[in-house]
Amino acid sequence: MKQQTSAATETRFKDKNIIDFTGKTLYVGIDIHQKDWQVATVHEELCLGNHRMSANSRKLIEHLQSRYPGALLKCVYESSAWGFTLQRQLTAVGIDCIVVNAADVSTNDKERKRKTDKVDALKLARRHASHELRAIHIPVKTLRKKGI
Repeated sequence: MKQQTSAATETRFKDKNIIDFTGKTLYVGIDIHQKDWQVATVHEELCLGNHRMSANSRKLIEHLQSRYPGALLKCVYESSAWGFTLQRQLTAVGIDCIVVNAADVSTNDKERKRKTDKVDALKLARRHASHELRAIHIPVKTLRKKGI
């Protein structure tokens, strides 16, 4: 017997698993790199997801908004050579995002001994949820004209 693989079946399956996050605050830790990001999502100390994705802010926004509909999203990532573009793009679509100094993020011994991108992203999300992180100043983006 041939297995049915229609879009209707997939949609029906997805409809059964949709959770309404309206009114819930989810904390998202992002360990950013040039080509990919590790994204961990936490709600009330429960890790809802921790996955790697390509370094694409549009795809991240789509993922967060479709996976967690109605949720108040609060993102965090450590400052790095990749700048503040991600913070600006998330904020522009109404997703709260802070950038922190990596040296200000406390690390316990277990996290230090098994340092991976997954551990780092989850650590950021959990520290943000417990209000342990302090944002750094995001400089205003200015346009520079040639010759000035």
